[in-house]
Amino acid sequence: MRLGSCVAVELAVGVSLAAGLALAGTAGVRELRGRWAHAGRAPAAPAERVEIRWPERPSLGPVRRALGLFRGVADDQLLAPLRTGEIDRVAFNLGGSSISLRIDFDNGARAAFKPRQTNWQTVPRREVAAYRINRLLGLSTVAPAIGRMFRVDDILSHLEPDSAYIAPRLRAEMIQNDGWVVGELSWWIPRIAKPRIDGYPVDSVDGVVTWHRYLTIGEPVPYREARLVAQISDMVVFDFLINNLDRWSGGNVRSSPDGSFLYYMDNTLSFGRQPAGAEKVRSYLMKVQKFSRSLVAALRALDEEAVRAALADDPGPFHELLDDSEVAALMARRDYALRYIDDLIARHGADNVLVFP
Repeated sequence: MRLGSCVAVELAVGVSLAAGLALAGTAGVRELRGRWAHAGRAPAAPAERVEIRWPERPSLGPVRRALGLFRGVADDQLLAPLRTGEIDRVAFNLGGSSISLRIDFDNGARAAFKPRQTNWQTVPRREVAAYRINRLLGLSTVAPAIGRMFRVDDILSHLEPDSAYIAPRLRAEMIQNDGWVVGELSWWIPRIAKPRIDGYPVDSVDGVVTWHRYLTIGEPVPYREARLVAQISDMVVFDFLINNLDRWSGGNVRSSPDGSFLYYMDNTLSFGRQPAGAEKVRSYLMKVQKFSRSLVAALRALDEEAVRAALADDPGPFHELLDDSEVAALMARRDYALRYIDDLIARHGADNVLVFP
């Protein structure tokens, strides 16, 4: 049974989602008026006016602790109970190779907890860094995250019966210091789904082929998929910037239950030090030729001073969220992405490249 404050926050998120969809702006994308991409296949509703509701983009403001919103609710409001709550119940999250726990707190809050662990692919501080960079770009797609430390015995003693079997693994793989473990808490998204495009899972082979085609210059975007396609473009840019190797490995592309809003979850395998991005991450950027005008503007405005200020604010138990070499590589990838986009603009024109708001 959920506690009151958890239910209240989930209701707030649900209301804000509906409001966001209602208030989001409309845009007529010129390419949407093009011919249907495949001969002999008619659009679902050709007589309807093309009207697209875009994801809300918070305005870019000064770097401060209250970095933005998540589904219309202030980040600080969602994070406050995660900072102070005492552990009530712990469950093991299935589906991944690393340790991920669900923690319910005595104040009704719920969070995903990833501890420091021997699994090299999970570096908890990088999830917090991804959240901070997400907000700097004016996005609200990474769940609010903070660093926190717990006593290992407190975690183990509150394991739910169905998760008790994992205790030996937790003792063996969590990196402890005098009986404490440091990790990151991400606000628990109450309901998630696997988004689909033209009926295919977005991260399946057919799904990737489909969105790649829609994000290719000269290819029309069916209006029924335009909002999702725009968000995929944003996600690919964001993942290249943070060098996220794990997005398309299976199971890490998630959305709201109605499929209208993408969540950028599981960012702990990010911020590798390659200045041009890992080959896998770079290959996905090359699949995109259509971008958001406001996101590209945010990339241009992103400077090292702002990045360092956002990362230095409230690092929690972590010595730092990113080290100097990780920040330098991030800024180099920013430059790489802008060179790629500017080259497309030079060859095809801004109106054909910056097609989303």
